[in-house]
Amino acid sequence: MTAGVQFATGWDVVVLVGVLLVLTVALATVLIQAWPTTAVPGGGAAKAERVRILLWTPLLPRDTLLFLVVTAAGGLGALIHVLRSVYEYVGDRRLRRSWLPMYLLEPFVGAVLALVVYCVLRGGLTTSMASSGDINPYGVTAVAALVGMFSRQTVDKLHAVFNTLLTPPRDSPEEGLTRTGGSPSDPRPDS
Repeated sequence: MTAGVQFATGWDVVVLVGVLLVLTVALATVLIQAWPTTAVPGGGAAKAERVRILLWTPLLPRDTLLFLVVTAAGGLGALIHVLRSVYEYVGDRRLRRSWLPMYLLEPFVGAVLALVVYCVLRGGLTTSMASSGDINPYGVTAVAALVGMFSRQTVDKLHAVFNTLLTPPRDSPEEGLTRTGGSPSDPRPDS
């Protein structure tokens, strides 16, 4: 049988939706539990705090809590996209089995992509450097969720930005690499 031809069975849909809902609850719980306490802007290094994250209770600094919040929000954003797509394709009876791995992996892609975008922004590429106390968790959560929801568009935009930044400049006539008055392949000197 050719790949992508077989439709998802009822059991496939039940397992997929169950896994996606459990992942949604887990990520929402992490987001709520890892939410950093209000910091005093410019207050220096934030103290680590003991936080319960699902079944784990580590002592984490504010920077690490922001990483967890961004990762959870990116995964939740991707889950919004995935859940909408699943119910549309299941409702239209067009869900193919070959798409099941994409639906299961997309929340992880959204989480990691949100983390990468957060690191780019915090690294000062597009904004000034700020301490973790100066970071608004609502703002980074919103950006992370949108990055997860629109992961394909985010990757396309990052691709375009970094192509522009990392593409070597083309030779220009002003650099003296081409001759005036003739084509570069013309062996005759200018007269």
